[in-house]
Amino acid sequence: MRKQIIALFIFLLLIPVFGTSQNHKPIFPFNIGIWGTYSGTFTSVDLKWYTPTEGLVGSAGDNFFSSGIGFGGILNYPITENLFITGRIGFNHYSTDLNFFFFNYSTGTVTVYENVSNLSLSYLEITPGIVFYPKFPNLNNLYFLGGLEIGSYINKEFQNTLTNTTSDLPDAKTRFALALGAGYTFQIADNIYLSPEVSFRLPLTKFYDQDYISTDIQGNQIGTQNEQMSFSQLRIGLNLTFSLSPKKETPVVPVGPSGNVGFKQVLALDNSGNFVPATSIKVQDTRYQEYFPLVPYIFFEQNSSKPAENTQIIGSKAEAGAFEPQNLPLDALEINKRTLDIVGWRLKNIPNADLTVIGTTDGTNIEKNNKQLPAERANFVKKYLVENWGINEQRINTRTVQFPSKPSTSNVPEGVAENRRAELSSSNPEILAPILIESENQRIAEPGLIQFIPYADVQDSISFWEIDIYQGGNLLKRQNGSGQPQTLHWTIKPNELAANNIPVDYTLIVETINGKKYSAKGSIPTEYISQVKKRTEEQPDLSITKFSLVLFDFDKADVSSADREVINRLVIPNIKFNSTVKIYGYTDKIGDDEYNLKLATRRAEAVKNIIQQKRKDVKIETYGVGERALLFDNDLPTGRHLSRTVQILIVTPK
Repeated sequence: MRKQIIALFIFLLLIPVFGTSQNHKPIFPFNIGIWGTYSGTFTSVDLKWYTPTEGLVGSAGDNFFSSGIGFGGILNYPITENLFITGRIGFNHYSTDLNFFFFNYSTGTVTVYENVSNLSLSYLEITPGIVFYPKFPNLNNLYFLGGLEIGSYINKEFQNTLTNTTSDLPDAKTRFALALGAGYTFQIADNIYLSPEVSFRLPLTKFYDQDYISTDIQGNQIGTQNEQMSFSQLRIGLNLTFSLSPKKETPVVPVGPSGNVGFKQVLALDNSGNFVPATSIKVQDTRYQEYFPLVPYIFFEQNSSKPAENTQIIGSKAEAGAFEPQNLPLDALEINKRTLDIVGWRLKNIPNADLTVIGTTDGTNIEKNNKQLPAERANFVKKYLVENWGINEQRINTRTVQFPSKPSTSNVPEGVAENRRAELSSSNPEILAPILIESENQRIAEPGLIQFIPYADVQDSISFWEIDIYQGGNLLKRQNGSGQPQTLHWTIKPNELAANNIPVDYTLIVETINGKKYSAKGSIPTEYISQVKKRTEEQPDLSITKFSLVLFDFDKADVSSADREVINRLVIPNIKFNSTVKIYGYTDKIGDDEYNLKLATRRAEAVKNIIQQKRKDVKIETYGVGERALLFDNDLPTGRHLSRTVQILIVTPK
């Protein structure tokens, strides 16, 4: 057995030698420190009784569980990029109660006296081994441990309350055990590492193997008793180590095929609804009109009558007095954060209009059991309009239902969140009508939507990443997070780009949990076409009217009667004999990409059919975009509702 153990030990040590490579830097530098464990110990006792004439005449055994502790020192020496030699030295102690077994040679029976014995063991251990980091995706710091534990006992007390004796366990053997485990290394400072670790110690030898002579009351030998004991351990512990290597400079990786981070593609949505490489951005002065829809819902926190975070700006009475809808930004999401103030302003300026507010729940048990919740949500809206805008409470009717009549899906958390709402309606369509913002001279970008698709092929787990879009030092868009970088969707708002030819710059920054930093950058040239340049170069002058006002229910392509009225009243009158109408269909992010593309196409076709009923002569182009280009922040319920839309562009030469 000893030869086999030595052979195994040599084999474990030779593995790193054969795997040595000078081509890569180790995942961590050489480090030393301390370790501590709490162990669950399983002690196995086996007894056998023999007689000179009959041989084996009886046997007994049992397993006992107890807990123990251990602590000591550790070092980890890198051999290759992800392979380390580890050495641990330390102290372990555990104590366990045992049963006492008495064998009657006359009858051949065993009598068991439970928990009358106690074994207390303390020993020093040395555990050489190897640590291997396989570098799984997003789990770069996960490691596996293999080693050989060698233990020497310094305390081996055995007590028996039945016989009232205390003694050292005689001839306790050197312990050999196979150590197998796994852990994860966290770099908590430049040179400090914390590693939670779980390991199992499988005994290769018995620590106690002793024969005793059994005699009768006259002192004559009647048999022999063999007693063997071993123990295995499940250890849960922490390693705290410190690097002795000097801190290395943080690498900065340039853009290019050899870089570890960068952009796979930068794509633009063209006029045909297809994504193509974004080679340039054209910015031109144009007479511009856009209608922005109002989502007729106020969304709430779970089991609360407080509006959901980042969905509504709740102002004071003084702020309401200075509110003017025409001063709102050219941003549908920001406009819909002021739904309560827009409705309040309109109710104040249309004295005979009414409003109905229906409070709902999301249908889950936690909200269904709160019977007052729908009324509290409806009354929140009513109270805001009465106190901030001075609306007569008789003009506001409140109702309650347990679940919306046109709900979002309950199969995903986003859909459930959308059902926590108060629904607004009015007999006067002007109260919830789209908002028109127009200007004689707006800077409009083409393409109007660009996707930045990043990649990060780095050794360690990513703790932080950030994508920034600038023009001339002016930050236009920022997106960040942890884990693998995500695609950034940039919808270019009117007047967002400057009236010059300064390119748009974009950067990607990636930081790993080990403090390494990587970056990449690029730029897109721009061409600014002013009104003066149009006249000088005889370029066609255009009038663009944009409608983003047809909102669809979840998973539907049916145009509501209210939206039909909007199309007939607002869209069709703006179509001239020489206009081109372009209709783009969109969806939110919920659901399958291919399904959403088909749904978006059906939405665009549904709007086209309504327009063609009144204007058969006009040129109409439809494009399904789906969720490939998310128009708004889909982490917000308002953004998902606004994304279930079609955008209608009426382009008319002057």
